[in-house]
Amino acid sequence: MIDARIREIIENNTIGFVASITAEGRPTVSPKATFAVIDDRTLAFSNLRSPKTVRNIQHNPAVEVNFIDVFHRTAARITGAARYVPKKVDAEFETLLPAFEKWSTLVDRMHGFVVISVDHAEFVTSPSYDIGATGDELAATWLEHFTGLFSKDMQV
Repeated sequence: MIDARIREIIENNTIGFVASITAEGRPTVSPKATFAVIDDRTLAFSNLRSPKTVRNIQHNPAVEVNFIDVFHRTAARITGAARYVPKKVDAEFETLLPAFEKWSTLVDRMHGFVVISVDHAEFVTSPSYDIGATGDELAATWLEHFTGLFSKDMQV
Protein backbone atom coordinates (compact mmCIF):
# COMPACT_ATOMS: atom_id res chain seq x y z
CA MET A 1 0.00 0.00 0.00
CA ILE A 2 2.03 2.99 1.26
CA ASP A 3 5.44 2.00 -0.08
CA ALA A 4 8.77 3.82 0.42
CA ARG A 5 8.28 6.17 -2.56
CA ILE A 6 4.83 7.22 -1.41
CA ARG A 7 5.96 7.60 2.21
CA GLU A 8 8.79 9.87 1.05
CA ILE A 9 6.39 12.13 -0.88
CA ILE A 10 4.07 12.38 2.13
CA GLU A 11 6.86 13.05 4.60
CA ASN A 12 8.66 15.58 2.38
CA ASN A 13 5.51 17.33 1.09
CA THR A 14 3.20 17.29 4.07
CA ILE A 15 0.45 19.30 2.40
CA GLY A 16 -2.13 16.87 1.19
CA PHE A 17 -5.24 17.85 -0.73
CA VAL A 18 -8.15 15.97 0.80
CA ALA A 19 -11.19 15.35 -1.39
CA SER A 20 -14.40 14.51 0.41
CA ILE A 21 -18.10 14.55 -0.42
CA THR A 22 -20.59 17.00 1.10
CA ALA A 23 -23.98 15.89 2.44
CA GLU A 24 -25.43 17.31 -0.80
CA GLY A 25 -23.21 14.95 -2.82
CA ARG A 26 -20.78 17.59 -4.04
CA PRO A 27 -17.03 16.99 -4.15
CA THR A 28 -14.85 19.38 -2.17
CA VAL A 29 -11.08 19.64 -1.75
CA SER A 30 -9.25 21.09 1.23
CA PRO A 31 -5.48 21.32 1.89
CA LYS A 32 -4.25 19.79 5.14
CA ALA A 33 -0.69 20.16 6.40
CA THR A 34 -0.25 17.86 9.40
CA PHE A 35 -0.10 14.37 7.92
CA ALA A 36 1.51 11.33 9.45
CA VAL A 37 1.94 7.85 8.04
CA ILE A 38 0.80 5.57 10.86
CA ASP A 39 1.62 2.34 9.00
CA ASP A 40 1.54 1.04 5.42
CA ARG A 41 -2.28 1.00 5.44
CA THR A 42 -3.07 4.01 7.62
CA LEU A 43 -2.65 7.75 7.13
CA ALA A 44 -3.85 10.52 9.46
CA PHE A 45 -3.98 14.30 9.79
CA SER A 46 -4.87 16.53 12.70
CA ASN A 47 -8.03 18.56 12.82
CA LEU A 48 -6.83 22.11 13.41
CA ARG A 49 -9.44 23.90 11.28
CA SER A 50 -11.33 21.15 9.49
CA PRO A 51 -14.98 21.30 10.61
CA LYS A 52 -16.35 20.88 7.07
CA THR A 53 -14.03 17.97 6.25
CA VAL A 54 -14.93 16.24 9.53
CA ARG A 55 -18.64 16.80 8.83
CA ASN A 56 -18.23 15.40 5.31
CA ILE A 57 -16.49 12.20 6.40
CA GLN A 58 -19.06 11.63 9.12
CA HIS A 59 -21.68 11.69 6.36
CA ASN A 60 -19.60 9.79 3.77
CA PRO A 61 -16.21 8.32 4.78
CA ALA A 62 -14.88 8.02 1.20
CA VAL A 63 -11.84 10.27 0.64
CA GLU A 64 -8.95 10.74 -1.73
CA VAL A 65 -5.76 12.53 -0.75
CA ASN A 66 -3.18 13.83 -3.23
CA PHE A 67 0.37 14.85 -2.35
CA ILE A 68 2.51 16.55 -4.99
CA ASP A 69 6.27 16.91 -5.23
CA VAL A 70 6.32 19.98 -7.48
CA PHE A 71 10.08 19.78 -8.03
CA HIS A 72 10.44 16.12 -9.04
CA ARG A 73 7.01 16.11 -10.71
CA THR A 74 5.78 13.07 -8.84
CA ALA A 75 2.70 12.55 -6.72
CA ALA A 76 0.94 10.12 -4.43
CA ARG A 77 -2.76 9.39 -4.72
CA ILE A 78 -4.34 7.76 -1.68
CA THR A 79 -7.95 6.53 -1.52
CA GLY A 80 -9.74 5.07 1.44
CA ALA A 81 -12.27 5.45 4.21
CA ALA A 82 -11.83 8.15 6.84
CA ARG A 83 -13.07 8.30 10.40
CA TYR A 84 -12.78 10.97 13.06
CA VAL A 85 -11.02 10.50 16.40
CA PRO A 86 -11.93 13.42 18.71
CA LYS A 87 -9.40 14.66 21.26
CA LYS A 88 -11.46 14.75 24.44
CA VAL A 89 -13.66 11.72 23.89
CA ASP A 90 -11.47 9.00 22.45
CA ALA A 91 -8.47 7.29 24.07
CA GLU A 92 -7.21 6.52 20.55
CA PHE A 93 -6.23 10.20 20.29
CA GLU A 94 -3.46 9.61 22.85
CA THR A 95 -2.33 6.49 20.98
CA LEU A 96 -1.99 8.46 17.72
CA LEU A 97 -0.38 11.55 19.26
CA PRO A 98 3.27 10.34 19.10
CA ALA A 99 3.03 10.15 15.29
CA PHE A 100 2.46 13.93 15.30
CA GLU A 101 5.43 14.91 17.48
CA LYS A 102 6.91 17.17 14.79
CA TRP A 103 3.84 19.37 15.29
CA SER A 104 4.13 19.42 19.09
CA THR A 105 3.57 23.19 19.18
CA LEU A 106 0.10 22.63 17.69
CA VAL A 107 -1.13 19.89 20.05
CA ASP A 108 -3.17 22.31 22.16
CA ARG A 109 -5.01 23.44 19.00
CA MET A 110 -5.67 19.91 17.71
CA HIS A 111 -9.34 18.99 18.09
CA GLY A 112 -8.80 15.41 16.94
CA PHE A 113 -7.43 13.28 14.12
CA VAL A 114 -8.86 12.14 10.83
CA VAL A 115 -7.65 8.57 10.31
CA ILE A 116 -7.73 7.12 6.80
CA SER A 117 -7.77 3.37 6.19
CA VAL A 118 -6.00 3.14 2.86
CA ASP A 119 -7.72 1.10 0.15
CA HIS A 120 -5.36 2.13 -2.63
CA ALA A 121 -2.09 4.04 -2.84
CA GLU A 122 -0.62 5.01 -6.19
CA PHE A 123 2.70 6.62 -7.13
CA VAL A 124 2.21 8.99 -10.08
CA THR A 125 4.85 10.48 -12.37
CA SER A 126 4.77 13.32 -14.86
CA PRO A 127 4.68 12.52 -18.59
CA SER A 128 8.14 14.15 -18.66
CA TYR A 129 9.53 10.85 -17.39
CA ASP A 130 8.06 9.13 -20.46
CA ILE A 131 10.38 11.14 -22.72
CA GLY A 132 13.52 10.50 -20.66
CA ALA A 133 13.61 13.30 -18.09
CA THR A 134 15.12 12.40 -14.73
CA GLY A 135 13.99 13.48 -11.30
CA ASP A 136 17.20 15.46 -10.77
CA GLU A 137 16.75 17.31 -14.07
CA LEU A 138 13.15 18.15 -13.31
CA ALA A 139 14.01 19.27 -9.78
CA ALA A 140 16.72 21.61 -11.09
CA THR A 141 14.39 23.09 -13.71
CA TRP A 142 11.51 23.66 -11.30
CA LEU A 143 13.78 24.96 -8.55
CA GLU A 144 15.06 27.57 -11.00
CA HIS A 145 11.47 28.40 -12.00
CA PHE A 146 10.20 28.86 -8.44
CA THR A 147 13.34 30.72 -7.37
CA GLY A 148 12.70 33.13 -10.25
CA LEU A 149 9.12 33.64 -9.13
CA PHE A 150 10.23 34.25 -5.56
CA SER A 151 12.91 36.70 -6.73
CA LYS A 152 10.33 38.68 -8.71
CA ASP A 153 8.07 38.88 -5.66
CA MET A 154 10.96 40.19 -3.55
CA GLN A 155 11.63 43.02 -6.05
CA VAL A 156 8.12 44.42 -5.83
